[in-house]
Amino acid sequence: MTEEPKGRVEIILPGEETDASRIWVATGRADRVKVVKLSPWQSLMVTAALLLFLFIGFTLLSGAFLVLLVIAVVAGGLAFLAGLLGLRRPR
Repeated sequence: MTEEPKGRVEIILPGEETDASRIWVATGRADRVKVVKLSPWQSLMVTAALLLFLFIGFTLLSGAFLVLLVIAVVAGGLAFLAGLLGLRRPR
């Protein structure tokens, strides 16, 4: 019993380009990944987009931290005032 090959293997030598190497068609199968070489400008754009997402994420996280910091300061101030006034929890 011989198995039929599932696909055709394409060997592209360095510096050689074919029409088939530039076309990517999604077939719904997740077992193949096409790796492409990025130009310097494309690399710069990808890096800039990642840095923008990181900046937005850190900005949102620091904003949330500042809101929690204000809540903690207010709660601490109220606890301090309650201690000065001698308010105690009933046991």
